[in-house]
Amino acid sequence: MLTGRVLPLSAIIITKAAHRSSSTSIPSSLKMTELCLDITAKLRFNDERRNLASERSWELNASLVRVEMNHEKYMKSPSSENALKIEEDALEKLVIETVLSADYYNNIVREMKMRTDDEKPHPRAPRLDSISSKIEDFAKYKSLQHYLKHACLISPTMFVVKDGDIERSIVTDEEYLAGACIGLCHELVHYSISRASSAGIDPTVVADIQKARDIVAKIFEELLQFDFRNSPLRRKYDSTKYALKSLETILYELSVAKVLGGSEVKKVKLDEREGDAEMATKEDDAIPKDEFAAIRARMEHRDQLRERLIKTCRDGQKAAKQSIFALHRGDTQKALKLLSDCEQCVTNDLMPILYEEPDLRGGSFSGVLEEYVEAYLFYSWLQNEEEGKQKEPSGKVLGFASLPLLVSPEEYLGGLCDLSGEIGRYAVAKGTHRDKKSVQLCLDTNKGIYNSLRLIGRLPSFIFKKKSALKMSVEKLERMMYELSLMEMTGREYTSNLESNAQADDE
Repeated sequence: MLTGRVLPLSAIIITKAAHRSSSTSIPSSLKMTELCLDITAKLRFNDERRNLASERSWELNASLVRVEMNHEKYMKSPSSENALKIEEDALEKLVIETVLSADYYNNIVREMKMRTDDEKPHPRAPRLDSISSKIEDFAKYKSLQHYLKHACLISPTMFVVKDGDIERSIVTDEEYLAGACIGLCHELVHYSISRASSAGIDPTVVADIQKARDIVAKIFEELLQFDFRNSPLRRKYDSTKYALKSLETILYELSVAKVLGGSEVKKVKLDEREGDAEMATKEDDAIPKDEFAAIRARMEHRDQLRERLIKTCRDGQKAAKQSIFALHRGDTQKALKLLSDCEQCVTNDLMPILYEEPDLRGGSFSGVLEEYVEAYLFYSWLQNEEEGKQKEPSGKVLGFASLPLLVSPEEYLGGLCDLSGEIGRYAVAKGTHRDKKSVQLCLDTNKGIYNSLRLIGRLPSFIFKKKSALKMSVEKLERMMYELSLMEMTGREYTSNLESNAQADDE
């Protein structure tokens, strides 16, 4: 068991007032260490939490394997029931401890509320590493044991536990469908194959396989009513019909072999185009239909939230992108207005959706924040409050903790790399006016950003492509500085190849 405990991320959140106090002027002092200090600490902290979650995933996996091994022994020798019960209790305790601990979740949405007093994880917060798949396996095992004892599907209410004064389920809706339902279908195929091996001497085999076939058909019938188009369950759902066909094949093969026992094989009619699965058997209480309906309603609501978030994200990303265009035109007031619009979109329109469904934190929302980071960094780099130098760029690049909105390290690094592209465009514009000082400032900034990324070392995988583009930008600016210096030395006008290429790109 793990003995250490990692503090929740909210415990290290810095207030916004402290955030605004740090910025790094790369060209003036080349304090690259200051630029990457906060981001490096955050990346390492996240790595430690992922490593902790990975270790817990291995613990859950080992406990699941021990339970399955003891269950096989119990099936052969009922006298080993006590050993199985001990392992099952240990597994359930470990699962509950994992689910109720905030250490194994991505809690960035909770942190964006700036709440440090509530350490309980959101029920819909994404689980770290492969913990979610282990919870699915746990639900699958519990579902199989419940079926073997009661010949029916386990209800979602069986996974509800006490968390202080409130009750919460230790499995999400998706984990219940993937593990307790779809996973059970595949387990019943393995169970039926094992039982069929003794069909020649056990007259109850055919009846047991028919019961398994019936429960799988009813699960499939319920799943047909779901819309899995935007769900990661789509492929798993598709596999359910193959499990049903496998059970039908086993029953057919046993009937051909004229195995005794059971009743006449009842065919299941599958017609996915009409969305039904009809059986020649009467309905019973083997399926918790009301719970299925409740899950379906919740998932449909989350689909609506997802669609609304995607549409709203376009407005926020558009405002951030247009603010960059305004900065290139020198329209600072409009750029500030657009940046404010983007912040309001995130705070007032997008965050309420994420508070309800934190699992939507990535994707389109991350794209908005990355664009916002790029725009805000470019604005702060251009603005110079020193008297007499307002028209000159300040050359300051804000650190990770200095942004008004709380962003992830990956979003900051993505925006920082994209900032180098805007600085490169600014350098080309200044180069056409032979402003060597401004071009040098751009070169120093991009070189400082590049060296900062090198100092950080271990970067998210998607950053490497942007890092290569950043290196090319540095090389182009070095070439531009050489051409401007050559022009000064010769005392003649000199047309840069880089400027010609930039003009051609604009055309």
